[in-house]
Amino acid sequence: MKNFVVKPGDATCATRMLTQLLDGKPDMDRACILMFDEMKVSGIVSYDNTADQVMGPNAYMQQVIVRSLFGKWRLPLYYDFDAPMTKDLLEELIIMVEAGGGNVVAAVSDLGGSNRGLWTELEIDCDGATHLPNPVDPSRKIWVFADTPHLLKLLRNHVLDDGITLPNGGLVDKELLAQVLAIDEGRDYRILPKLNVDTHLEVHGQARQKVRPAAQLLSRSTAKAIERFIPQEKAAADFIRLCNDGFDVLNGQSPCDSNRLRRGLGSASAEAFQVLTDLETAIRNMTVGQRSSLMPFQKGFLVTIRSMRGLVADMVDRLGPSTYVLTGRVNQDAVESFFGMVRGKGGANFNPSPSEAKSRVRNLMLMHVMKLGLNPKVSRQARGLKASRQTRPAAAVGDEEGSGDGAIDDTDFAEERSVEEDQVSADLSDMQSLFVEDNQGSKSRSEARSSERGERSTEGDDDSADLSDMQSLFVEVKHHYKSRSASNRVTTPSRVDPQTGVSAEMYGMAHAAGYVAAKCRKVDPNLGVPSAFAEEVPVETMWTRLISRGGLNVPTARWMSAFRQMEATFCRHHHMEPDRLSRRPGVIGSLTRLLCAEQPDFDPRVIRRFVRLRTFIRMACINRELRREAMEKREARKKKQFSG
Repeated sequence: MKNFVVKPGDATCATRMLTQLLDGKPDMDRACILMFDEMKVSGIVSYDNTADQVMGPNAYMQQVIVRSLFGKWRLPLYYDFDAPMTKDLLEELIIMVEAGGGNVVAAVSDLGGSNRGLWTELEIDCDGATHLPNPVDPSRKIWVFADTPHLLKLLRNHVLDDGITLPNGGLVDKELLAQVLAIDEGRDYRILPKLNVDTHLEVHGQARQKVRPAAQLLSRSTAKAIERFIPQEKAAADFIRLCNDGFDVLNGQSPCDSNRLRRGLGSASAEAFQVLTDLETAIRNMTVGQRSSLMPFQKGFLVTIRSMRGLVADMVDRLGPSTYVLTGRVNQDAVESFFGMVRGKGGANFNPSPSEAKSRVRNLMLMHVMKLGLNPKVSRQARGLKASRQTRPAAAVGDEEGSGDGAIDDTDFAEERSVEEDQVSADLSDMQSLFVEDNQGSKSRSEARSSERGERSTEGDDDSADLSDMQSLFVEVKHHYKSRSASNRVTTPSRVDPQTGVSAEMYGMAHAAGYVAAKCRKVDPNLGVPSAFAEEVPVETMWTRLISRGGLNVPTARWMSAFRQMEATFCRHHHMEPDRLSRRPGVIGSLTRLLCAEQPDFDPRVIRRFVRLRTFIRMACINRELRREAMEKREARKKKQFSG
């Protein structure tokens, strides 16, 4: 295995694996995408023992991955240090993949400075061509894309930093979003429990690299909150909803998704194509701050939308009218996941030196080859040829000797971005999906693509999961922002829905009641009903019905009335404590017994679920206040230390 060599700037090994992988594959499985990005490495000089070579100093490692557009395979293709992507290098990589049996149909990158220079070199423009001819067969097109989650982060950043003026005169900026978060200020029950000033508005440095907060901020739920509680900002609500829908269309992950817009694009996707058209018009005509020209992220959106239409049309023409493209595969998730694996191979050392990065990349490739049952052994003749060749990937084309071939299967990659790789508990997954049904999934880089399935089997795990629910879902807005925009913008939005007269806190309480009903549906199916089948339900459930796509549970009038009564009992039970939460043993058990006596019509398991949920909500409120006080003390200490 020591002869299984993966050198910087040399794709010989990947070429052999790709050739074996695609041998005998149908045309659909051969359609593939090239994606590339850079990872920062430690800028030091290091010694590589295997090559007896001193490496560095280097600043970045360029990584290229090829993945199937329709199949499940993906493969690390090439890496090098301080080697920005150029037109010549990209064409060499395309020729290499084509020689290995692939059919390159797209190339994806972010909008870093070097990649924007590559677009200029390739003559890619939002008002011109968004594709380049295949160097092997000029009659075939290779469509160029910007990474969609990266575009969403850039859009969020410009909303917070500069504000965006819409074609119809509306304004979307940080001040408006702060007003939305202020609706839930100081409340236990919230309509936007995922949003937080610290994590969604005050984002700086590395925090701006996270996709999930951007997707949560520019979500369908945020748009609904603006529409209901700040109705004069309807234009902003419509724009945020359009951003949410456009991201869904450009991030389709499954043909069976409950959201039609995330099921991929094909000849029958008229609604999704209309969303792209509307988003294209809005992006082209909006104004960022005081700028009169298009920003790079706007051009990236326009190029991506045009390329997506062209890619879908090409695939339908080539493979038949029933063909559809899962748009979530046309992004950089595979590269980001690979970077996470490279960093993770070093334990606490997340910033490898060049020699360490080289070793980790080689070990990851070897691990997957062995896992697939492939032989990594390289023949002597192949080693002799390899030693005499250059290190550019074009030199690897035609090296068909040796039997050490393999590929990395799709399931071996983490589907979440490296900044979001923590797994959440089953109860947290359920609560997040029930409280805010928006794009996480998506959106997540995915937001929304984490392994959140199943239910905890023990009571202790259940308790911990609900605590995690509340800590992440119930957040507090700490300050307001002064208006700098339209004169008709209110400084303190109403906390009451003017159309129904119901407060946001009552909406949140009804949503929590729906969560308990969903968790206890097997114990008592009469507590609630999915919103798609809800008929005569309390007006307090309007928020749940607004944000639901049909699957969120709506509490019945009987359960809603009992929920309010138990809420009053909870408050009385803890009222005399300093922070309104008892520290005596049996805090959940004692209140459960009390409520069981008051509510004999309900199963004790239902009541215990309510008590646990409500206790963890209160704990989260206390922890927020403790964190706020600690932050204030830390800031005061800094000012005292550095003043004067």
